[in-house]
Amino acid sequence: MTPSKPARLTAPLAVLVAALMLGGCGASDPGRPSPTTAVTLKTDSSGRVARPRAERNQDDSVGRAVLSALRQNDATAFKGVSALAWDGRVLLAGAVAKPEQLRRAEQLAKGIPGVATVFNDLVLDENPASPAFVPDVAREQKIYAGLLGQSDITGAYVVRVINGAATLMGSSTSRDDVVRAMAFAADMDGIKWVADRVLVP
Repeated sequence: MTPSKPARLTAPLAVLVAALMLGGCGASDPGRPSPTTAVTLKTDSSGRVARPRAERNQDDSVGRAVLSALRQNDATAFKGVSALAWDGRVLLAGAVAKPEQLRRAEQLAKGIPGVATVFNDLVLDENPASPAFVPDVAREQKIYAGLLGQSDITGAYVVRVINGAATLMGSSTSRDDVVRAMAFAADMDGIKWVADRVLVP
């Protein structure tokens, strides 16, 4: 970070505030388990959260099924929508043009077998097919690879980046770990904001 990038200096504070706000949602947040929800995370010998390849493949399958349902329903309306899945939780990101399409996208996603929770982070835009709403795969891969290389970050994460806004999904054993992961993502070039949809038991 350098003085020539003042916006980057505030990123850690913004990440901390966002994490605290999301962490305080508790059981009222449908995307987070209630205190009575039994969740067990598997860890490897180094203490990092581990998820079998078969489960990750299932995530990919669910994400594709959600997108397929959206496209079959209305390929034009949902052209600017992407879906990212993790352990029964689906993030809808991108844009649609009408409020009813926001609701319809969530309904369709909830109807896919294996989907337990839908995070509807879609926004309204008069041009939802704009390239601005296409996932930034290069930055997603860079953040993902970087998180794997951090010894002090032990959660298992996936990331969606759209128009400079990054959202982390995954599982972690602590909110502190999530905050560290968010701070790492926020420090990447081109990232303006980081939010999380991470499961912490």
